[in-house]
Amino acid sequence: MTDYLVDNSVWARLATGDPGITARLRRIERAPSDLFVTCPPQVLEFCHSARTPEEHAHYREQISLGFPLEHAPDELLVLDIQAALWNAGLVRAAGSLDILIAGYAIVNDATVLAADHDYEHIAKVSDLRCEFVAPSS
Repeated sequence: MTDYLVDNSVWARLATGDPGITARLRRIERAPSDLFVTCPPQVLEFCHSARTPEEHAHYREQISLGFPLEHAPDELLVLDIQAALWNAGLVRAAGSLDILIAGYAIVNDATVLAADHDYEHIAKVSDLRCEFVAPSS
């Protein structure tokens, strides 16, 4: 069983109809033992892309279909990830929200699904499991 924490880079490309992204999400959706999960920073990032109050409400409703993760990372874990990025010369390779999302994934044994490389950088310096889904276009 795999819990997938889907990054906004994937949701944004799904909205454009990217066939590769769509196919990967459908495979997860159809797998009986895989789940879509959420965490507060991921929900905030997803809803932040709304352009109107109505769209925000719609996004909030959509993202609530995922299962909320149970455990939050502690401050030490996320600061250690940030320090490890700095020490590896990956100073700005991932933003604060991405590091928090990675922390949630680590403490909940989830896999981050992303269409950009931020989480691959985090995985180089931590126990994060991530899967890169190459955009079709």
